[in-house]
Amino acid sequence: MTTNAPSTSRFRRAFKGASVAALLILLAPQQLWAQDGATAVPAPGLPVATLDRDALFLRSKFGVRVQQALEEDRSTLEAENRRIEAELIAEEQALTVERPDLSPAEFAKKADAFDVKVQRIRQEQDQKGLDLQRQLERERQTFLVAIIPVLNDLLAQQGTAVLLDRNAVIFAVQSVDITEHAIALIDDRIGDGASHEPADPAAPDPTAAQ
Repeated sequence: MTTNAPSTSRFRRAFKGASVAALLILLAPQQLWAQDGATAVPAPGLPVATLDRDALFLRSKFGVRVQQALEEDRSTLEAENRRIEAELIAEEQALTVERPDLSPAEFAKKADAFDVKVQRIRQEQDQKGLDLQRQLERERQTFLVAIIPVLNDLLAQQGTAVLLDRNAVIFAVQSVDITEHAIALIDDRIGDGASHEPADPAAPDPTAAQ
């Protein structure tokens, strides 16, 4: 029975996933600001502005809703993993107790079947974790598509021709950062985005430059 304990240990470690927050990575700037058709000519004003892309998603109503929903799903999955782990440990202990009454061949057969079961369950639970990650990616892409017209309008209103990622700028005065203004406008225009159907991550990126 010495071969079974590592299986449950591996099973236990497989469920230690990264935090949802670490998965929230937005598309590159050149993909976000591209649009089809003619671009409105900006009115005279500040030619360059900066924006915190991570904060735009994380602090918007849309991003907050997504994070809360995913955290609930992750908590549910973790509780399920703990329950399954306890059941497998109990099953392994029962097999250990039964071992003296089994022939070597019978015990080996049951032990092998238990190992196969552990591996199958681990794969199933790992897949559920990957599904949560894909759901986050779909929601993120949906957000990026939804905010394009909002940001285009904001830039046109301010007469801004260039929008830079604040994290890529060495130095800029605070007055050129439009993150808070953009979040407020996005919240007003699209809200928490619950009515937006998640994008298909396998589909061509509609925000890519033409």
